[in-house]
Amino acid sequence: MNLNFDIPELRVPQSTRRYRAKIAFVSPQVRRTSFESEAECFLGVSLENRNFELARFHALLEWVTHRFQKCKILIGDSIHRITLEARSRISPEAALPVALRLGHQFMTEHKNLIESYRDITNFEFVTCREIQATRRYDQYSQEIRNYFQQVPEFKASVEAFGRHYHRNRWENVEQDQREYQLQRSCDYFLEEFAVFACFVDDGNSVMIYPGSFSTLAEIADGLFPGVTPELQALTVVSIQLKRR
Repeated sequence: MNLNFDIPELRVPQSTRRYRAKIAFVSPQVRRTSFESEAECFLGVSLENRNFELARFHALLEWVTHRFQKCKILIGDSIHRITLEARSRISPEAALPVALRLGHQFMTEHKNLIESYRDITNFEFVTCREIQATRRYDQYSQEIRNYFQQVPEFKASVEAFGRHYHRNRWENVEQDQREYQLQRSCDYFLEEFAVFACFVDDGNSVMIYPGSFSTLAEIADGLFPGVTPELQALTVVSIQLKRR
């Protein structure tokens, strides 16, 4: 659904670097020309990730407003605790409040920007913490973890995804630390996948993200037919951000 609204050219300070968002790829490819017919999407936000600094985030919002009437902005707060644990070796008890605080800070800092688009696209913040508190999430999480343990090909894909994520971070990391970080990355992805399944269950099956999700793309392409059906129904739109 292409929405032909006149969108103000600049909503961030003129001194801020500007970016342009464009589609890198869509999984599955057969939905490349049809996903925009959906009225709603969700935009995943990874905390402490440069792709969500103000200018880049602004470019993502602009891209969404040209295509969707509604967009839920998924803040990866509670799952970010895993990143903090793996990166700093702090306890889960200490990591969670820090992750939640970072999520709250992101929403507070970007609230005015989101509000400036209210007449074009209905943006709504949703947190992983909210979704992970539901029984439905617990059911999807158990299904996906069982599949991870029972299907070697799926486990290998998730682990390969984790190794790719750490490819530039492991040069001076000991082997035992690498194994720990890989395990925690797998935990992160599996929790994230269960959250995505909840979105699809709610009728929101188009995910927008500035980056790649290799395992999700493989699921969408039908490589893991026994996995949770909601994940198979997900359309993943990978966005590339380029300097203007």
